[in-house]
Amino acid sequence: MKMSKRTSTIILWAVSIGLLAGMVLTFTPGLGLTGGGSASRGDAQIVVNGQTLYDLDIQQLRNNALFNTVTDGEVGQDLQRLLADEIIRNTVLDQAASRINISGGQVRSAVNDFRKDRGVDGARNDQAYLQLIGSAGYTDQSFRDYLRDQLRLQEWENRLVNAVTVSDTEVDAFFESHRASYQSEEKILAREIVVADQQTAASLRRQALAGADFAALARDNSLELADRDGAIGAAAGETTPRPVGRPALPTVVANAAFSLRGAGLTDVIAFNDRYYVVYVEGYQPAADLPSDEVRDTVSADALDAKKSGIVEAELERLRAEAQVSFPATGTLRFDNPVLAKVGDHEIKSVDLDRALYTNTQIQQALSPATADLIVGLFKPTVLNQLIDTEVAYQGAQTLGVPLVGTRNGIAQAALNYIGRDETATAEDVEAYYAGNQAMYTFGAEATVTKVEFSDAGVAAAFRTALLGGDTVAAASEAAGGTLTELGRVKPGDLATELDTALFATDAFDPLPGGALAVSDVLVIQQPAPDATGTETSGTDANEEDLAGDGADAAPAQATIDTYVVLVADRVAPRVRPLADVYAQVEQAVLAQKRQAARTAWLSERRAATDIVETSVPDLILPTDSLQGTDATTEPEAADQTPPTDETPAGDEAPAPATSN
Repeated sequence: MKMSKRTSTIILWAVSIGLLAGMVLTFTPGLGLTGGGSASRGDAQIVVNGQTLYDLDIQQLRNNALFNTVTDGEVGQDLQRLLADEIIRNTVLDQAASRINISGGQVRSAVNDFRKDRGVDGARNDQAYLQLIGSAGYTDQSFRDYLRDQLRLQEWENRLVNAVTVSDTEVDAFFESHRASYQSEEKILAREIVVADQQTAASLRRQALAGADFAALARDNSLELADRDGAIGAAAGETTPRPVGRPALPTVVANAAFSLRGAGLTDVIAFNDRYYVVYVEGYQPAADLPSDEVRDTVSADALDAKKSGIVEAELERLRAEAQVSFPATGTLRFDNPVLAKVGDHEIKSVDLDRALYTNTQIQQALSPATADLIVGLFKPTVLNQLIDTEVAYQGAQTLGVPLVGTRNGIAQAALNYIGRDETATAEDVEAYYAGNQAMYTFGAEATVTKVEFSDAGVAAAFRTALLGGDTVAAASEAAGGTLTELGRVKPGDLATELDTALFATDAFDPLPGGALAVSDVLVIQQPAPDATGTETSGTDANEEDLAGDGADAAPAQATIDTYVVLVADRVAPRVRPLADVYAQVEQAVLAQKRQAARTAWLSERRAATDIVETSVPDLILPTDSLQGTDATTEPEAADQTPPTDETPAGDEAPAPATSN
C-alpha cells in the first residue's frame, strides 16, 4: 500500500501522536474487534454518537508514551483532555468511513506493496515480515485488519475530494505565497583536498590560510581530483571548477562548504577514513524559478493543499457535531473551556493542548520535572501563537487572493504573501554588512604546543633556544620540559591564562623558518601537591591555629608557580570581503525586510480584530512572536544557513502557532 502525501492528512491528529516500525499506529474503534461481550472489554469509557467505547477499544492510544509521561497536576490534566479528544476525533472519522467496503483483493495488494517497500516480499521472507509487523504489536491478521481500515479511510477521503479542482488564480496565489518552494538549487564553485591523515589535512589547511595556492596544494597532495587541481565538477583534462550542488560532495562535507554561503575555506572534515578541506571560490544562491517553468508542479501542490483543507474542515465538522458522553464507570472526562476568541473563532483548551504537546521539542523535554516550566512559560507562548495564527488566517481573507490549504497553512501562506515583493538594494546590502561585521568574520584560531617547566630560568633558556633555531621537541627534551600538543584551538577553548595569551596579546616572537611563534614565559599558579603527591585543598589544622582563631576564615589555597611557554601557529580574525558574502548578506537583508513587513501587517490585523482572552496565562509574549519563518539575525559566519520563507513544495506549510 503506497499512501499518497494527501493520505497522510487523513488522520490529522493520530499522525502527530507517534510512529512505530514505519507505520502510523492509529486508533480505529470497533474495526477488527470481534467476539466477546462488553465485560471482556473492560469498563465503558466514552460514548460517541451512540457508540460505546470500552477500555480495550482505546488501549493502544491510551498506552502511548505521550499520555503517560506526566499524569499529575495541570500537565496531567491537559494530556488526559487531549487523549479524550483524540479518541473522539478518531471515532467520528471511523464512523464516517465505516460504510465503505474494501475487498480482500485490495487488502492483499496493500500487504504485498507494504512487504515489497520494506524488502520482505516473497514466501522466503515470511518470517522477516512477521517479525517486522510483530515489532509494532501486530499479527498477520490484525495487520490486515489495520490496512483494511486505512484503505477505508483513504477511500473516504478520495470520495470527499475527488471532484475538487483549482483555478488559475488559486495556482497563481499558491505560487506567490510559496516562492521559496520553487527555487533553483544552490551551488558552489570549489576545490577540494582529500588526504588520509588528519595532521596532513590540518597542515595543508594552514598553508592555504597563510596564502599558499590551493590548486597547487591539491595537485601535489590530494587523493582525489589531483589531476584537476582539486576542481570539483571539472571534467577530465579541466582544472577549473564548475558549479555543483550538494550531491557532488559527501553530506558532511557539503554541509560545511555550503554553510560558508560565499568564498572561504572549510575546517578539516572527517568522512569515511579520509579528511577533506574545501576552498569555496564562489557561491550561487538558490533563486526563484519562473512561474511557467514550474506551473505543473505548483498546480499539483495547490490542488493537494486545497484537498487537505477540505478534509480538515470536514473532520472539524464531524468533531463539532459529535454527541459525546462519559459514563460514570469510566475514568475519562473532558473539560474544555474557551481560552480566547478571535473574531467569532474560539480557541479552546484542547487546541492549546494539541499545539503544545504534539510539538516534538516539547515532547522530548516533557517530564514531571519540566511540567511547571511548560505551564508557566510554554503554554502562554503557544497560546499567543495560536491567536496570531488565527489573526493571520482571518487576515488572509483581506488580501484579495484565493489562498488554499488547511487553516494553519493559509495563515502561513498569508504571511509569506505579505513579504513576497520586498527587495534588497546595493545600499541596503552595504549598510547591513557594515553594521554586522562580526557575522562575516572568521574567528581567530591557533595550533598550539604547550611546554611546562618548574624553573623560570630553564623556561627562559628553552625560549632562547627556539629563537636560535632549535626544534620544539629537541629543545624541550634538552631542557627537561613537559610537552603537550594542544592542537587547533579557538578563543574560549583553553584556560583563561593561556586563552588570553594566545588571542588577546601580542606577546609572541616569530621563530626562524616558518609560521610558528613563541610566547613570553607565562607564570601559571597551580595547586601544590601534598606529601603524597596529591593536590592540597588548603592549610592544615596547625596552620589554622597559627593564624589565630580562624573560625570564620576560609583556608588558604597552597599553590606553586609553573612556567609555561606556548609555541603556536596563530591565525588572526579575518573579515570576509563583501564580494565573497554578497549573496549571504542580501538574503539576510531580504529576511529582515520581509519580517518587518509581516510584523507590521500582523500588528495591523490584531488591532482590527476583536480579540478576547477569557483565561489569560501569566505570561503573554509580544505580537512579534509569530512572523513567518524568516530569521532577522544570522548565526556566526561559518555556521550560517540560508533563511527561508516557506516549507518545501507539497508539504503542508507549518502553522505559525507551532513554529519554534
